[in-house]
Amino acid sequence: MSNNQFLRLSTGYNGYPELREDNRYYVDKTEFIKTVINYDCKVLLLTRPRRFGKSVFMSTLNAFLKIDSNKPGDTSFQNKIFKDTKIFQDKEFCNKYMGQSPVIFVSLKDVNGDNFEAAYERFASTVYKLAIKYNYLLNSNKLDEFDKEELSKLLNKSYLEQLKNQNSLKDSLSTLASALYKEYEKYPILIIDEYDVPLARASFHDSINSVLYKDKKDFVADYHKRMVTLMSDFLGILKDEDTLSKTIITGCLKVAKNDIFTGVNNFKVNTVISEKEDLTGCIGFTKEETYKFLKDYRMDNCAEKVKEYYDGYKFYDKEMFCPWDVVNFIEDNYEKNLNGTLDLSNIQSYWSGSTSSPAIYDYLGFLTDNDNQKMQDLVDGKTISFKLNDSMNYDCLSMHNSNDFWSLLLHTGYLTKDWEETAKLNKENTEDDIVVRIPNLGILKCFTDNIKSRFKNKIVPSSVAEALANNLFEGKAEIASDTIYNLLQNYISIRDNATKAPHENYYHGYLNGLFSNCSKKFFSEYHSNYESGDGYADIVFRNERDEVVIIEIKVCTISESKKAKAREALAQIEDKNYAKPYLENEDISSINAYGISFRNKECEVLCKKIK
Repeated sequence: MSNNQFLRLSTGYNGYPELREDNRYYVDKTEFIKTVINYDCKVLLLTRPRRFGKSVFMSTLNAFLKIDSNKPGDTSFQNKIFKDTKIFQDKEFCNKYMGQSPVIFVSLKDVNGDNFEAAYERFASTVYKLAIKYNYLLNSNKLDEFDKEELSKLLNKSYLEQLKNQNSLKDSLSTLASALYKEYEKYPILIIDEYDVPLARASFHDSINSVLYKDKKDFVADYHKRMVTLMSDFLGILKDEDTLSKTIITGCLKVAKNDIFTGVNNFKVNTVISEKEDLTGCIGFTKEETYKFLKDYRMDNCAEKVKEYYDGYKFYDKEMFCPWDVVNFIEDNYEKNLNGTLDLSNIQSYWSGSTSSPAIYDYLGFLTDNDNQKMQDLVDGKTISFKLNDSMNYDCLSMHNSNDFWSLLLHTGYLTKDWEETAKLNKENTEDDIVVRIPNLGILKCFTDNIKSRFKNKIVPSSVAEALANNLFEGKAEIASDTIYNLLQNYISIRDNATKAPHENYYHGYLNGLFSNCSKKFFSEYHSNYESGDGYADIVFRNERDEVVIIEIKVCTISESKKAKAREALAQIEDKNYAKPYLENEDISSINAYGISFRNKECEVLCKKIK
């Protein structure tokens, strides 16, 4: 077989019809059309990691089901693009469903903006592009003037983009569904791809804006809250059981705690940890599909390496590969493999270059020592356990709970469930209820690269950290202040502390990370959030000379005095008697208390010698 006999590959293609019409390689998932349509629910949410083929699958559903608006009942288009597929063999199902339903198919992946107003315009543009597909209904003799007037509003982009007209956007799905029902006398099927993207991006921008504009009295970080309200109204159609025949939705997170799916009846969710065999293989490549793909491109010799780098996900009963990695690997390397020039010792992780997870970065300054150890265990190829939050949403992320962090990594594809170890753990009746691991070498590289890139050029040399600690032991507040200030200028970005959680937590985490660069035996004891006296001191450490440093951290706004805040921190150390355990210890040679205040990349350090 010559090179030009291979089917072209499909990187960058999200549409099933385009794949088939362009004669591109397609991994046949059509059998799951029947599974989804016959699934015992009115609303089905499928959550899978990014780049796992959600959009292609949803496009496949749309192409199979949608009615021909020019010739209702004509299935010649479907006969062409579904010929030789698995679903085409089921003639009874095809006769009943193929090309027989009005379909509303919308993707929300492009709804983004630095603020709600900007995102709303993108949302309006998305709805406008959707409505254009149904402008033929304006000529229908089955719709009355009111129906056509409401549809015309959706076809007026400038009208739709104005916030004062947002009711039209909120009601857009209901408007289209009602018009389609009147035209075809059939309840339409609704397909929504990447439904949670607007929420994810709103949450991220809220955290950034809360820092950039926190000193403006009239600023309120309500982007995410407003987007939740908009999405809840937009999806309000799901609560009306007499409007749609079926709804299929995809996303990365379940998002069940806010108002979006409240009141939706007969609603089922299938996630990466669902214990249902009927849908585990519908999104993503199974082992059999991947190995056939390699064989079709004469790359059987690469199977072991592909397994090491792109396999490892386990969706209940099935071993799964990331499609984005597999397709890109084959496209980049099949000719090299044929020519004998492929170097399998240097395989690329394509997923890392396509995945942006800003919410994950926000956590890194908040992880506990236990979390840091878990992260190291994962990198070392071990498993970790945690309490899964399977119903987390983007509101949860701002709280920076450790379990939510690991849950987020699981749902977004950095981790996969270890089913056997989880079963063992559950038998022991421990508080942790799930065991996970990094699925493969490609994700391991992505995992470490993303964390390293987050702190690129921010690793403070141990000599600097130890010099700072020694200055604190010696009561040299001015020198310590200069050192911390320089570190802030060189190693901190204003976005690093962009979070809705208390900002003291970020600087606290940063100082902990800083002092962790000291040599292993530099401190004889080190404590964070240390129960001492009548409260909890932020940071306490001691050296072999029995010198003790107690640190309390405060954050101030632009209108507050850094020095006054540092004095407030010192007063707290005294008022809460943080030094009491050390004052009672005759071995302690000195105790220096420090109040440190931060404002963005500035700081103030004040010292009081207690002993």
